[in-house]
Amino acid sequence: MKMLTQEQVEGRKAKAVRFLRDVLEDDDRADEVEEESLDDYAERKHIQIENPSRKNNMATNAELKRKVRELEDENAELRETVDQIADLVAPDDDADADDDSDDADDQSDDVDDDR
Repeated sequence: MKMLTQEQVEGRKAKAVRFLRDVLEDDDRADEVEEESLDDYAERKHIQIENPSRKNNMATNAELKRKVRELEDENAELRETVDQIADLVAPDDDADADDDSDDADDQSDDVDDDR
């Protein structure tokens, strides 16, 4: 496959259109080639464009919205996972608070015994 710049492919395409019109006098085919996208023309001619236009790389609004939904779903799943891990590492604060108050009572009992 031949590597050409976008400008070179555009030049070849324009030359092909002129050839079809002027030499072969095939206006219908010339119109077809002229209406063909640059990428399609290059692919048909087995040419790889070295510097494809950025326009082709831009996502559509619908694609971006779909991606946002996917990421929001993934974030929700990750939050659930983090919450589950947090519950395993540090169980409910209420249970810890009860345990801590019992420990404080035990310590105060020890102090009273020393008197």
